[in-house]
Amino acid sequence: MVESPTKAATITSYLGKDWMVVATKGHIKDLPPKTYGVDISNQFEPEYEWLKGKKSHFATIIAKAKKSSCIYIASDPDREGEIIAKHCFDELSKLKKPIYRLRLKEITKEEVNLQIQKKLGLSYEAIESQIARRVIDRIFGFEVSPDLWRQLKIPSLSAGRVQSTVLHWICEREKEIQNFSKETYFQLKLQGILNQNPIELKYLSKDKLKSNDIQSILSDIKILPEPSRFKELTLTKIKTKKIKRNPPKPFSTASLLESSFRKFQFDSKKTMRIAQSLFEGKKLHSGETVGLITYMRSDSTRVSEQKRKLGERYLKEHYPNLLSEVNKGQTKQKKFSQDAHEAITPIDPNLTPNQIRSFLSIDEGKLYQLIWERFLTSLMKPEVGEEVIYEFPVGKHMFEYSFEKIYDPGFKNFPLPKENLEKTNITAKLGDRFFYQSYSADEKETEPPLRYTQGKLVQKMEDTGVGRPSTYATILDTLKLRKYIVEYQKNIGPSALGLKVDAYLFLNFQNLIGESFTKDLESQLDQITDNKESRVKLVSSFYDLLKKILKSPRKKLESPSLAITNQKETSKLKNPIFEKESLRRGSQKKESPRFVESKTCPKCLEGFVKTKLGKNGKTIYFCSRYPHCDYITYDK
Repeated sequence: MVESPTKAATITSYLGKDWMVVATKGHIKDLPPKTYGVDISNQFEPEYEWLKGKKSHFATIIAKAKKSSCIYIASDPDREGEIIAKHCFDELSKLKKPIYRLRLKEITKEEVNLQIQKKLGLSYEAIESQIARRVIDRIFGFEVSPDLWRQLKIPSLSAGRVQSTVLHWICEREKEIQNFSKETYFQLKLQGILNQNPIELKYLSKDKLKSNDIQSILSDIKILPEPSRFKELTLTKIKTKKIKRNPPKPFSTASLLESSFRKFQFDSKKTMRIAQSLFEGKKLHSGETVGLITYMRSDSTRVSEQKRKLGERYLKEHYPNLLSEVNKGQTKQKKFSQDAHEAITPIDPNLTPNQIRSFLSIDEGKLYQLIWERFLTSLMKPEVGEEVIYEFPVGKHMFEYSFEKIYDPGFKNFPLPKENLEKTNITAKLGDRFFYQSYSADEKETEPPLRYTQGKLVQKMEDTGVGRPSTYATILDTLKLRKYIVEYQKNIGPSALGLKVDAYLFLNFQNLIGESFTKDLESQLDQITDNKESRVKLVSSFYDLLKKILKSPRKKLESPSLAITNQKETSKLKNPIFEKESLRRGSQKKESPRFVESKTCPKCLEGFVKTKLGKNGKTIYFCSRYPHCDYITYDK
């Protein structure tokens, strides 16, 4: 018994005629959608009910199970899959037949046969952990959401525990961008000749140089007021630093989502959907359906010894000069990693992207190649070389020229050899002279922080221990569905509604949605899986803290700053013009979402001054009553 019909078809092709493989099509039960579904007085026991259409579907599965001698439940090998297995077990146990649990971390004939031989049971610790997570999230949503409705006077708002933490990151980043003040500075460079090679020396300074600093430096070194008096500089020191750039580790869920977004602009949902299809298997040359990658929900970069040897064997045959001579063994895991699964890798490195491309869609081919290349790259030699720095002092001032000498590009020669960069190297010795020709003072501006992309948010969730691989994509989808965030040209910013919700939640529920509390709770949920924490004790502690907060007086939002002011404003979120307003990212000139400022419009004295970033990168200030009031200015 598996979750997916595609997986069922794949496993059917591995097993003989004595087997039947059926699909539950995901969860069969869940907490009721419209009622609390948690018995608070009975140790927070969840009250699961059949999902729509699943009772009749499962009846057909039971009818087939009655004809079987034993039953194997092979839902996904994570906590979500474990609760599905538990619900199936509860229904099937009435048949009084042997029931075993299969945890397939890859869909191959060898893995299926190996797991069948193990005859494992359910993991009640993982089940307890999943129930605790689901119950805590239900309590948070059903207790905090009504408080939002009452306090913000906007019906149908909802709050999620982990989503609220991620929303706060997005809102805080937006405020940093809006409050950012550009700082102009200069970079001083000298152009000239060293050993018959034209080069450019950079001025070394701990602080950003202002216009008067440039004038002072040029005067000190005699370029001003008479450039002809400044002739040459002498090379007095040569420094070298060793370079060793290790190859990236195999993919975890977070790094896969981030790389997929960066290279192909695939959002989290699309990447996970494609990865799921590669995991469940494709029909290849032989006609047999074959799983192509290992399980795609993992926060680990660990690779099994067997898998590593497969990769090394492939590299020895096809890229012998790139294979690392060091046996890396197990890699150190991140602090918040559960390490429940291995990294996401190809099942068989010999199935190259080119060999199987015709059996995959274009997007499946792209993602498979990304996973295949990343796995093999992780087994390769590092890039090694040295950085060379030439120092040219003038009195108390220092100029330098630097370049890299790469002796072995290592993994960077895969899949294609790297271009030879030797031509950029300039050989010099102490006492050699740089002959001055001209100078330049490049004007630069400090840039505001970048807005998050889906990939960067997912990476931050993994790095901080907020959320888990199975929830990353869902968290972002939920925030978009609730219209708390807007996404334009792949950059994410808060909507006006999201800013208001975040401001209220963080003012009153910071102890429950703060980053440190959220990651600590994830750690405690993991401890339930390790049998070191009681589910009831953890849920009870969370419930008591939440009730204490709800009984305390509410802190009111002091001003409509960065938030919408009434329910009519909410309707603007449905306006495509609003949702597609650009989000400025770095030096690219794009627009940002609109915000309401606390200042009253100076023209009509009724509306509030709102802001957005225009295409020229400047902040535009305008009246919230537009078009009834035509106040607009660039002046703050």
